Amino acid sequence: MITKRQLGIIVIVLTLIGIAGLVGVDVVGAGEWGGFGPLQQIGAGVGGAGILAGVILILRGNRPA
Repeated sequence: MITKRQLGIIVIVLTLIGIAGLVGVDVVGAGEWGGFGPLQQIGAGVGGAGILAGVILILRGNRPA
């Protein structure tokens, strides 16, 4: 059975992969414009919320999810 701590770690890892993808788009230069666009800003905000949710789950301990 998966615990809240394990679920929190999974959420954080997946969120960090998503944020790395957002930054990677700028590094490769995909799209017409340079810079951090509005959709990337929204994605980063959602990523921040995902990390916060993961931290809260980790702090809940080893109880079943």
